[in-house]
Amino acid sequence: MNRERLFEECARLASGKGNGAVASVGRRRGSLPMSATAKMVVTCDGARFGTVGGGCLEAEITERALEVAQSRIPAISEHTLNSDLAGDYGLTCGGTAMMFIEPVYADQVLASVYGESAALLLRGERGVLVTGPDWSAGVQKVLVKAGGVIGSGDERLSAAASRINPLREEPELDDTLLVEPLVGAPRLVVFGGGHVGAKVAQAAAFAGWRVTVADDRPEFADPVRLPFAERTLVCDYGSLSENLGIDAATYIVICTRGHQHDALIAEQVARLDTRYLGMLGSRRKVALTWKMLESWGVPAARLALVHAPIGMAIGADTPEEIAISVVAEMIAVRRSEGGRRGVKE
Repeated sequence: MNRERLFEECARLASGKGNGAVASVGRRRGSLPMSATAKMVVTCDGARFGTVGGGCLEAEITERALEVAQSRIPAISEHTLNSDLAGDYGLTCGGTAMMFIEPVYADQVLASVYGESAALLLRGERGVLVTGPDWSAGVQKVLVKAGGVIGSGDERLSAAASRINPLREEPELDDTLLVEPLVGAPRLVVFGGGHVGAKVAQAAAFAGWRVTVADDRPEFADPVRLPFAERTLVCDYGSLSENLGIDAATYIVICTRGHQHDALIAEQVARLDTRYLGMLGSRRKVALTWKMLESWGVPAARLALVHAPIGMAIGADTPEEIAISVVAEMIAVRRSEGGRRGVKE
């Protein structure tokens, strides 16, 4: 279950439809069977939404979450999966997770913060959710976003949000505050809806990207042919429209039917700050294209940031294999906190 759905469930509980608790990963060490952004909602009637890894560790966290739901007092708890316990369950992993567990009950602040957090993610926007541990005088929770702050109005919580790396997606336990970057699904624009472009779009959508496919041929930007794309667009490669919405968080893949078209697109987007920019082609094609772009005035320093030839070096040959190598490279950039477009060798 994605975070939007989890926040919607929390908003439902906070609007008076039940009580429960939310368990979120604040920090983890070692090899654990859970995502760094894992989150689980446990209701007092025994329902669970989301997962923090399953198995014995999740059972232990569920038990602690029910205690928090009853007491209505947040808790930071440490849960360890050691080698002996892991072995008993046939697992080979082990490590420690610091969990921030907070109650959810009928409360206007909680309903407002959770409701807007879900809406923000659905809109593909960014924000930071900060939760404090001391609820003796009321809920300590704020959502900081471009339009302002929603929640309990605690300045210490709002200040913690401003210190987070804008590229970070994983939560962190800052002293006793849980600081959670809220980042909507990343956006990918694929230029070229041919065999490779379609497979890249499909693989990226499966991996969680919101995909736009742009082509100058209507039949290759047909939404019926590309059902996994959120959006398709027929465009003029020589004059890209501003309504593509390319910004510093956008991923771009250039894989049109010819290097002249690739060059037209690269000349425009290489000048922009983007999260990832990759271009399909052999080393020879890339060298020729770069020579052309430099003659058009594109700085070599900007071209050096482009992932070209695109994709991880796994010997990919078919469109499907190339798509996997490209999306793997995009994931590596997404999960790094390096500069924009990731770290290149």
